[in-house]
Amino acid sequence: MSARTAVVMLAVVFVACVWLAPAWAQEAGGGPAAGAQTNAPREISILKLIQYSGPIGWLIIVISFVAVALVVEDVRVIRRDRLMPPQTVTALKHFIARGQYREALVRCEQEEGFITSVVGAGLSAVGSGAADGGEVQTAMVEAGEEQASRLYRKIEYLSLIGNVAPMMGLLGTVTGMILAFNKIAFKEELVRPSDLAHGISQALVTTCMGLIVAIPTMFFVSFFRNRIDSTVAEAEAIVEKLMGQFRKTGAE
Repeated sequence: MSARTAVVMLAVVFVACVWLAPAWAQEAGGGPAAGAQTNAPREISILKLIQYSGPIGWLIIVISFVAVALVVEDVRVIRRDRLMPPQTVTALKHFIARGQYREALVRCEQEEGFITSVVGAGLSAVGSGAADGGEVQTAMVEAGEEQASRLYRKIEYLSLIGNVAPMMGLLGTVTGMILAFNKIAFKEELVRPSDLAHGISQALVTTCMGLIVAIPTMFFVSFFRNRIDSTVAEAEAIVEKLMGQFRKTGAE
């Protein structure tokens, strides 16, 4: 089971528990005793506010768990030690310096990563009898662009959640205000503040929830984008040191 699937399943369980918690509490406690009067101030709990948010609020909660799963996976994948493992770089440097290009190509094929994909593409061009260094360079540039595009595509889903979450909060705001105005429009007697509480609560809570999801999500999008930029730049410098001789002299 992948990290994304596990977190989404936890989100569904969490939503179900939050939805059923008030009913369980009322059944277990039996409610207040008949005739009992309390002067304790009435406050709305966090769970009650979440319930007021309606279906849109539940959707925001679900996508927040998906965002957490994406962040965890991107932290695991988009890191220097995974994209260009030091031991792999050392091994490739050893093979290429000794002219053991076949062994270096086999090592690249055995390990998946940014460095191995780019260097492997260059070595494949050399092994296929590239006439000059331009063909080797073209192969490595294409491989590097493909690997960088894959990394950027991984954070596109996170960026989508960061953009959609506040829009969903705004949708909840609009629907909540519609509910509040409907109470005013269709109630013949005097409208009390409590009659408008549900609609206004949905309007405010969904806006808050959307922003709570969007702000850290966009932070991580920027963080991962900067990490990809710096990692790709460092990887290109390493590739230049490993394969510079082929770029200049071709397959000599």
